[in-house]
This record gives sequence, C-alpha cells and structure tokens, in this order.
Amino acid sequence: MSLFIIMLKEIVDNLRDRQTVFYALLFGPVLLPLLLGGSLVASFKQLSIDFDQVTTLSVANTDKAPTLIEFLYSNNIDVIDAPANIQSSVRNGETLVVLEITEDFGQALRDGAPAPLTLHVNNADKDSVKAARRVNTILNVYEQTLSNLRLQHRGIDPSVFDSLNVVENDVSSEGANGQLLASILPFLFIMSMVMGGFYLAIDTTAGERERQSLEPLLSLPLSRTMVVMGKYAATVCFVLLSSLLTALSIYTLFKFFPVELMGGQVRFDGATVTHAFLLVSPLIPFISALLISVSAVTRSTKEAQTYLGLLMVIPMAPFFLLQFLNIRSTLVSMPLPMLSQYQLLESAVLGDSIPTLHIILSVVGTLGATAILLWLAARLYQREKLLD
Repeated sequence: MSLFIIMLKEIVDNLRDRQTVFYALLFGPVLLPLLLGGSLVASFKQLSIDFDQVTTLSVANTDKAPTLIEFLYSNNIDVIDAPANIQSSVRNGETLVVLEITEDFGQALRDGAPAPLTLHVNNADKDSVKAARRVNTILNVYEQTLSNLRLQHRGIDPSVFDSLNVVENDVSSEGANGQLLASILPFLFIMSMVMGGFYLAIDTTAGERERQSLEPLLSLPLSRTMVVMGKYAATVCFVLLSSLLTALSIYTLFKFFPVELMGGQVRFDGATVTHAFLLVSPLIPFISALLISVSAVTRSTKEAQTYLGLLMVIPMAPFFLLQFLNIRSTLVSMPLPMLSQYQLLESAVLGDSIPTLHIILSVVGTLGATAILLWLAARLYQREKLLD
C-alpha cells in the first residue's frame, strides 16, 4: 500500500510538469517516429526511380538524333523543347535537366565514333540529380544497343567480348534498405523509453532534493527501499505508456507511408508491431532502473540532466554499431540488454525466425541487469549524504 501511494504521488506530481508530459507522451512516442521514420521513407522515395512513370525531358536539337528521340519515347519519356537559356534554367530550378544534342552527333555515329551528348544537371538540386540518374540509365542502355549493332554490322558477335557472366544472387530477405529501416524500429522504441522516464527520474531525486521535499518523505516510517521501489514503479508507468504510444505511432506512421518503396521486404503491420513490443518489453523495467540509479547519484537537477544526457548515447550505440559492424545474433550477444533487443526486433520486422533460446537469454539477461541496477539504487538511497 505504501509503495502504491508513493508511486501515485510521483505520477501526479510529474503530470503537472509540462516538460515531463511533453517528452514522455509527445516527443518520444509521436514526434521522434514522425521525424526519423518520415525522413527515412522520404529519402528512400527520393532514391528510388520508377521507370514505368511517364516523365518529360527537355532536349535541345531534337532533329539531330531522331532515333534517340524515339528510344526515349519508348522508355516513357516525353521530349519537349529545351529552354532558350539552358544553364540558367537548370540552375534556377525552372527545368530539372536538359539533354543537349550537339550538331555533329549524327556525323559521329556515321563515322563510328563516340557521339557527343551533354546532360545539364544541377547537383545542388535533389530532384535534378534524380532526373539525371534516370536519363543516364536510359542513355547507357541506348549506348549498349548501338555498340551491339556496330559489332553485328561488322559480323562480330557482341557476346565474344563478354568474358564473364556474373549473376549476383542476393539471398537476404530484406536487402540493404530493408535492413536499415528495420533497425529504426528498436531505435525508436528504446529512445522513447528513455525519454519517457527521463524527466521523472530527474525529479524523483534531484528535483525533490532541490525543493527540499525529499527529506520529509524519507522521514516517514517507511524503509528507503520502499521509497525507491515507489519511485521506480512510477518511472515504469511512464516508460510503459511512452512505449505503448510509440508502438501505436509506428503502426500509424507506416500505414500511411508505403514501405513498398523498398520492394515490400519490411512490414510494420499490427502483428509485427505487437510482436516487436513484446520482444522489447523487458527493457521497460531495465531502462527505468537505469534512470533511477543514475539520478540517485546526482545532487542537482542540472547535474542529473548532464548525466542522463550522456546516458542517451547508450541507446544510440547499438544502432550505429550494427550499421558498421556485422554482429550476428549469438548466444553471447543475447544476454546483453539493448543489443539483444536491437537484434531481435530487426529479425521480427524482417520476418526472420527467432530461436526461442535467444528470446529466453535476452529476457533473463535484461531482467538480471535490472535487478542489479535496482539493488544499486536501493544502496544509493541508504546513504546519509543523499540529502546533502
């Protein structure tokens, strides 16, 4: 009963703090997924090229290369006349790209020489670069076609020059883009958990010490361990609520943003998000215990913000580590909190099978670390200089 009263007190006190409510219920669960997920999906959309989509291309001197113009039409590109001032138009964003056919284009083809073309592009404009990549890809196909025709005209089989026929078989089910997007899910979950309990953990010790409300609380006929557990339970409630809202916002976000941009390898449907939440749920008590332990060491709100701010590096570390290093899910990595959850959630989003032993080791390792942190927090609350 005493534990419940302390927990309720901390929850009510922090619900009155706008900063705590903002970071716990809005920034971590809603704004962070929207910013990261939205920007990532937008970048994938920027990089992807739909060759079936009909687009326009400004071309100068179309009469010099009628066959090339027909080839462009056959590849869903409608040719329009180029502007009078080509460079100025492309530089100012009035025209994405301009293909300029030189006067000696036809003569170079007849002579069997490389036919000159100039593609005017603005590399400072992402849309211009994307349009240029599409045109370059189509022109490369046209070039290869002309080269084969030249060889056949001279009685040479073009395949004679193909010394190797290498076929790359990607056996992964997700691809590089899918792997990157899958790693975003554990990052969002863990960051929202940290943000959910961040300011509550600061307020429970450093904040109450500054307001001089901690000493009356510790003077009550309650063990300090009970006080710690009450504050811990309140932190768990905020972290749990933040993670639940994160799961909901992730599901909603990727329902509106088409993951099919990446070939549909990654799915964020209700079943996948629920499975991911269950896999990451052992981190809720772990992160709460970590925040409480660190805040118990600090003496002021500013000091607590500094320490816990540095603590933000821990959730980010596995994300960047797994991007640069190929760390496989093994019996050694599974007991490690956060790292194991990153690996398990990536597998869940990508639809890979997860061994039951891996889940057990992840849960046991995370809860074991939670118990150690709670023991440490209880010991820190036993110190007399806690009130200094």
